Amino acid sequence: MRRFALVTLVLGALALLLGGCSSGKVVKPGSSESETAGVRSRSADAFADLGAAERGEVAPPSRELEEEPPPPPKQAPVVEKPYQPKPVETVKVNPARAAPGWINSQPKMPGYYVGIGVSTSHGNEEDDWARARNHAYVELASTLKVHINSVIKDYFKENNMRLYKKDNVTKDVSRQDSSYATDTSFFVDQTLEGVEIHDRWKDNDQNKYWMLVRLSKAEIARRLRERLEKARKKAVDHVKAAVRAQKAGRVTAAFKGYFSSYLALREYFGGVVEFDINGDGKKDVLNHEIERAVHRLASDLKWRVAEPNLKAVIGSGIKEPLVVNVGYKGNAVKVLPVAFAFQRGTGSVEKNVSTGEDGNATARVMKIFGQKKAILGARVDVYALVEGDQNVRVVEAKFGKDLDLKTGKFFVELEELSVYINIKEENLGEEVRPGSIAADIKGILNRELGVVFTKSKRGADMEIQGEAVTGDCTDFYEQRMCTARVNVTVVDRLNERQLFSKKYKIKGTGQKDEQAGRDALRKAGPKIAKKIIKQWK
Repeated sequence: MRRFALVTLVLGALALLLGGCSSGKVVKPGSSESETAGVRSRSADAFADLGAAERGEVAPPSRELEEEPPPPPKQAPVVEKPYQPKPVETVKVNPARAAPGWINSQPKMPGYYVGIGVSTSHGNEEDDWARARNHAYVELASTLKVHINSVIKDYFKENNMRLYKKDNVTKDVSRQDSSYATDTSFFVDQTLEGVEIHDRWKDNDQNKYWMLVRLSKAEIARRLRERLEKARKKAVDHVKAAVRAQKAGRVTAAFKGYFSSYLALREYFGGVVEFDINGDGKKDVLNHEIERAVHRLASDLKWRVAEPNLKAVIGSGIKEPLVVNVGYKGNAVKVLPVAFAFQRGTGSVEKNVSTGEDGNATARVMKIFGQKKAILGARVDVYALVEGDQNVRVVEAKFGKDLDLKTGKFFVELEELSVYINIKEENLGEEVRPGSIAADIKGILNRELGVVFTKSKRGADMEIQGEAVTGDCTDFYEQRMCTARVNVTVVDRLNERQLFSKKYKIKGTGQKDEQAGRDALRKAGPKIAKKIIKQWK
C-alpha cells in the first residue's frame, strides 16, 4: 500500500512537471540560457518535493510560488523650466503709493542679486522706464562681475571639478588664474537676460522713475550648468572633427577644429575636459592635448619659397607676386588661408589669399618701406579660420608662436628713396631758422619709411614744399593761444604726380605770444609726417 502511494505521488509530480512544460515552458532548441536555467530550477524543486514526501518530511515551499516584492515606482525626472522674466507692463504702478524702502537702501533678498536704477523724466514715460531699467541692469551687472568668479569656484568645488592651469591640473580652485578663467563678462551679459523686474515706483514730486530688478542665484547656477554642458560638448565635437580632418590630410579643417575646441574650453571657465584624442583607450586632458596637437600640426607643415631674394625701390611695389608652396606629409595643402605680412619694414601687401590645388599661395606687394632690407613672412591666416576679432586675439595669443615656428620668408633688398624738403616757418612775422617742422618730418620719415633726404631738388625722387605762419593770438584761461596756418604739398617726381596738398590750422599755447606760436609750430611736424606716411602707404 505504501509503495502504491509512493508511485502515485511520483506519477503526480511528473505529471505536474510535464503539465508545466506543456504550458509553453518547454525547452526548445535555441532557447536562451536564462530560460533553460528556469526549467531546470523548476524540475529540481519538483524532485525535492518528491524526496521529502518519500521521507515523510514537510516539503519546502516552491521558489516559483514565492511572491517577489513589487519594483519601486519609477519617479518622473525633474525637468527644470527655463526662467521666464516678467514684462515691465505686468509690474503695476500705483501713483498714490508712498516711497518704498528700497529706494533709500538696497533690500536684502535671500537667494537673489538685486539692482536699483533711477531716471529723471525726459517727457516720454516709456523711454523713462527703459532708462531706469537699464541703469538697474548696469548696477546688477557690476555686482555679478564682482561675485561671478566666486560663484564659479563654488560650483567647481561642489561638483568636484578640476581646473586646468597651463600644463598642470589642480583641484585648488582658489588659484583660478588660468587664461580660460577670465572670460566671465560675456557670461554675465547672457545671464542678465533672466533678470526679473521686481518692483517700480514713480516719484511724481521729483518726476523720477525708479526700478528694482533681481536675479535668482538658482537661475545663475542653472545657466552656469547649461553653459558648461554646452561648452564641453562643443569642445569634444570640434576636436573629434579636427582629428578626423588631420588624418585625412585636410589641414585647414584640422586647424579650424582645434581652434574652435580651444575657444569652447574657454567657455568652460578653465575646467578640465578629459577625452581620448589619440584613440588609445586612455582619456587625456583635452586642454593640454589641443595645445600639443596644434604645435605638431604647425611643425609638420613645409613652407617652400622659390624666389626668396628680391629687390624693390622704397615707396614702390614688387613687380612679381610673392609665391609660397605649402605641403603636409608629402602632399600639397589645398585651400589653406595664408597671411603675408611684414616682419621687418612696412608697406601694403595683398590679403585674403589661400593655397590652390597645387599648394601654392600668391600675393602682390603694392608698397614697401624700410631701412635697406625688408622681410616678409607667410603663415597660417588665423583671421580666416576664427570668427570675431576678440577670438582671433585669443587664438593668436595662445598659438601664435606655434604658427611662427615655420613660415615662408622673403628678403627684399631696398633701393633708397631720396626726398627734398623745404618748409618755411614764420612766427609772428619773424622767420624761424632753423625751423622745427622740416626737422621733425625728416626724422619721422627716415625712421618709419627709410627714406633719405637731399639738399637739392635735383635728382630727388620726392619733393615736399610748404610754409607755416603763426598769428591770431587770443587769451586762453591764464595763457595765450596762437594759431599756425600750414600749407604742405607732396609731389612724386619719379611718376610726375602730386600725392596730396593739405592745409592745417594748428593751435599752441604759452605764457606769451611768441611761446604760443612756437608751440603751434612744434605740433605741426609730427601731424604732417603722419599724414604723409598714411598717404604713401
